[in-house]
Order: sequence, then C-alpha cells, then structure tokens
Amino acid sequence: MQNSSYKKILFSDIDETLVTTDKRLTDENRSAIMHFLDTGNALAVSTGRALAGALHLMEHLGLTGRKGVYLCAYNGSQIYDVYAGRTLYRRGLDAEDVRLVNRCAKEYGIHLQAYSDTAVLTETDDDNLRQYCEIQHLPFEIVPDLADAVKLPTGKLLAIDFSDPSRVQTFCTLLRGRLSGKMNVFLSNEFLLEIVPNGIDKGFSVSFLAKELSVPIENTISAGDQENDIPMIIAAGHGCAVSNGIQALKDAADYVTEHDNNHSAIAEILRKFG
Repeated sequence: MQNSSYKKILFSDIDETLVTTDKRLTDENRSAIMHFLDTGNALAVSTGRALAGALHLMEHLGLTGRKGVYLCAYNGSQIYDVYAGRTLYRRGLDAEDVRLVNRCAKEYGIHLQAYSDTAVLTETDDDNLRQYCEIQHLPFEIVPDLADAVKLPTGKLLAIDFSDPSRVQTFCTLLRGRLSGKMNVFLSNEFLLEIVPNGIDKGFSVSFLAKELSVPIENTISAGDQENDIPMIIAAGHGCAVSNGIQALKDAADYVTEHDNNHSAIAEILRKFG
C-alpha cells in the first residue's frame, strides 16, 4: 500500500469513452483531466488493451509523465504506475490455461492470440491479426504452439473475428460453459472476446488501486461503454456510462452522460463528480 494524498480516482476506459472514435482526446476532456490531476486526484486508464499498446496511446495523448496517472491493462491483469514505470500488480494465464482455450478455439475455428511483454503471440497469420496489430500499434510473432510460446503468464487471451461478430458471440457462450469457475470471459466489443484469470476484471482494478492509494471507494469514479466495463461501473463509488454505451452498462450505472465520447463525456463526468 502506498502513502498517497489523492482525494479521488477516475477510472476510465479508453476506446469509445476517454477518446473520440478516431482516438483523439478532445480539448475539453484534456483540460478537465489536467485540472482533476492538478487538484490532488488520480487518473487510472482502465482498458482491455495490452500494456505496451495502451502506453503507446497514452503517450500519444499526452497522458504520460504526470504523477498520479495509472494504467490498468489487460482488463486488470496488470496494474501499472505510469509515472514511476512500475508494476503494482500482475497476474496471468499460464501455459495450461492457454492450451485449454486454444483447443476450444481450434475446434470452433476462430483466431486466438496471447501476449508477451512486447508482442502479440499467435499461431495464425490472418487478417484479424494484422488489423488488430495495426490498430493497437503492436508487433506480432507467429509461433508453432501458443501454449509453449507463453514463457510468462499472459495478461489475457483474445479471440477475434472482425468479419462476423456473431461468431464471437457464439464462441463467448461456448467458452463460458466450458471455463466456468476457471477463467473470466467477456466481450470488450462485438469483435473481441477477452479471456482473463478467474477473479480478474475492471472491478478488481477499482478495489485494488483504491486500497493501494488509500482512497475510500466512495471517492472513486468510473466511466465506460462496453460489457467489460460493467464490473468497474458497479465497483466504483460513482459508476458512469457514456451515452454511446451499451444498454446493459447504462442499466448498471449510477449516471448516464448527456454527451457521447466524441463530445467530451469525460469532462461532463468530472464536472459532476470530480
């Protein structure tokens, strides 16, 4: 546990929440976030993205180099102090976990990938891989056996089908049946299925980092748009859904913004709860 003097923590999803659809931080959001940090609060970017890819985007947005900025990557599997360059928490899926999920993916016929600290690992070089890595600015390695390639526990596994999201939904249902009690399975959008260790989700990030920074849970704020954001919406003192979010998230939220991610929803949230 760190000795900190932070008054509040904002946990924000990145895609379709913190940034615009074309991955920009609006001037209004930037000003609101900087004011929030300058007045003794902390920002935790909470994302399904890999650590390296999320840090790349945060640097592009100008959110690194500031004390009080944290990153909860892989949906909470790795929690990182961006300013200090230090991992506060890490847990992943081991080779046997990867082998089990990879067997299911091969039976179903869907792209599956894992992660090293620096790259995406996969057995299949296809359009799904290349589109994903271009979006995320991550290199990839094609490996003969995914489980054998995982030298350290991987923060998550990701199943992808950009051409037919209905297949992702079906595979989600299949995996939840097979992995119940072993791993946590949820969608981060209609094309991406996330598989993480049991007990890990964005809600875990809220409880862990609030305790680590000695911030009462009632002084935490969260913002998101998708299914994988629901646990942090429930866990935070003030759970907020952006107006472009899915209905299930809005139903779980304490507050739904008037503005969407392209029109500074985060600034609206900070005006109300910051």
